[in-house]
Amino acid sequence: MPLSIKPHISYLDKSFKELHTRSYIMAMQINMHGLAFSLYNPDKNKFVGLQYYLFNEKKSPADFPLLFDLVLNEYPWFAYPFMDFYCLIQNSFSTLIPLPLFNKQHKNLYLGFNHPFQENHRIVYDELKNTGSANVYYLANPLAEKVKEFWPNAHIAHYSSALIESLTVNFKNKFDENSLFLDAHEESFDLVYFKENRLFYANNFLYYTKEDFTYFLLSAMEQLTLNPEEVRLILLGKIDKSDENYQLISQYIRKIEFIGDNKNFHYSYVLDDVRRHNYYTLFNVLQCEL
Repeated sequence: MPLSIKPHISYLDKSFKELHTRSYIMAMQINMHGLAFSLYNPDKNKFVGLQYYLFNEKKSPADFPLLFDLVLNEYPWFAYPFMDFYCLIQNSFSTLIPLPLFNKQHKNLYLGFNHPFQENHRIVYDELKNTGSANVYYLANPLAEKVKEFWPNAHIAHYSSALIESLTVNFKNKFDENSLFLDAHEESFDLVYFKENRLFYANNFLYYTKEDFTYFLLSAMEQLTLNPEEVRLILLGKIDKSDENYQLISQYIRKIEFIGDNKNFHYSYVLDDVRRHNYYTLFNVLQCEL
């Protein structure tokens, strides 16, 4: 692993005061391919920073503590105390359980039914109050320990928990039953569907090719009886019109759009050039009760 790490993108408003991090809220998401974090000034209700680190090769959870130290070497304020701190874990090892059926004493059984055992991980869960469900998932011990070392007040949650809760909050009573949300990542994507203003479907799909991507999407739509000619596919995450995944699905689905900004927040001018749908969940986790 290199002895230094540079951000792939870095936007910091001139108003950001490195010595006053207790006045800001940081939200971070991390997976095997990269790390991103946003900076929010609650006094001005404004996002004032965004950094994204794209790893040169896939990392393992054991690498995360060193990666954090490398970021710290470049930006000492990275590990300063913040007013609040959210850490979103992106992995495919999670399972949703309706709260009436959930017993925390059996969380290992729920997860073991769908996913293989992960060494050096703990089993934890998020309670999704707005959807009446629990999200059980594997959390890597090295990552959890490093996050708590740097930010003792950290809220650690699964990325999909924040995704589902943020969509629920932002689109409450506005769900169109022909709308389907797709959140794309480097090797997977999340599909979320609401029916009768309630969470009806949420799943994560691993893919290797653009054909896989399209096949899994169309198969899920068939399960949900959503017509490709009528469905409104709303995209967020790591996908743009230039991507091969977008170009292939657009041959089958007529109505495709990118999710818009949350109008409850303001965004610094330095973020004007950012495709903010790429970081939708990172910008919206602050509204989640996790």
